[in-house]
Parts: sequence; structure tokens; C-alpha cells
Amino acid sequence: MDTQPPPAIVYVQQSEVPPSAPVEPTPIEVNVSQYIPESAVAVTMIVTLTPPTGQALIYAPGHERDGTVFKGARSIDEVKLSGSIVYVKLYGATSFDIQYTNYRQPY
Repeated sequence: MDTQPPPAIVYVQQSEVPPSAPVEPTPIEVNVSQYIPESAVAVTMIVTLTPPTGQALIYAPGHERDGTVFKGARSIDEVKLSGSIVYVKLYGATSFDIQYTNYRQPY
């Protein structure tokens, strides 16, 4: 006699709550007036991130869509300015350090 167990009946219940979207990091305000003249339109900076797997988005007020992404332990790039304040959003990084290397004045 060949006995087999009855087929298993599995019920799948879906969650009533939709999955939550990732939380957008809070921008950190950085005043650059100590290093860069207020009339500068762009600044070149070296950004060091901890841990080195993190990323940072740096932008000036009014340039939210033109932000510059810095990736890895240490990277260099230019950020557009519109005054003496920039904002830093950290993605996967817990801390950052900025070195200002050069800036551009309007023509």
C-alpha cells in the first residue's frame, strides 16, 4: 500500500499596510562664509565621508535639483552657490568633513 500525505494547503495573507518609503535624510546646514566670499557662484570642495561606503548630496538654496553627489571615502567636485549657505544630506554616511579648494566669482 502506497500512502502519501495529503497535499498541503497554504494560506498567504497580505499586509493591510503598504510598505513605507525610505526616509529622506534631514539636511545639515553649513555656513561657508568663513572660507568663500558671498559673491562666489561655485566652490570646489573635497568631501571626506565616514564610513567610506556612504554618499553625500550637497546643494545651495535654490539649487536643490542641481546638487552635487559625493561618493566614497574622499571625493572632489564643484557645488553651485547662491550665498553663504549649503546643505548636506547624508546617505549611509554618519559624518563628513569639507575642505574648500577653489571658488569661482561671477564674470
